[in-house]
Amino acid sequence: MQSVIAFDVSMGKSYMVIYNAARSCIFEGEILHNRPHFEQLNKRIIDLVQKDGQVPAIVFEATGVYSH
Repeated sequence: MQSVIAFDVSMGKSYMVIYNAARSCIFEGEILHNRPHFEQLNKRIIDLVQKDGQVPAIVFEATGVYSH
């Protein structure tokens, strides 16, 4: 089965949860919109691909206009 990464996008940060292929929550927390946090996210995605053998599903929710 495929892992799932879900984001609730806000300005400057997002709330993120990751469910593994067995549908267990393996991460829940905020991710800041900056390079170090995006690099950590990339590592998490690579780790999931290596473990599952497939790319995780990625889901976004945003309910506002987030541009300057």
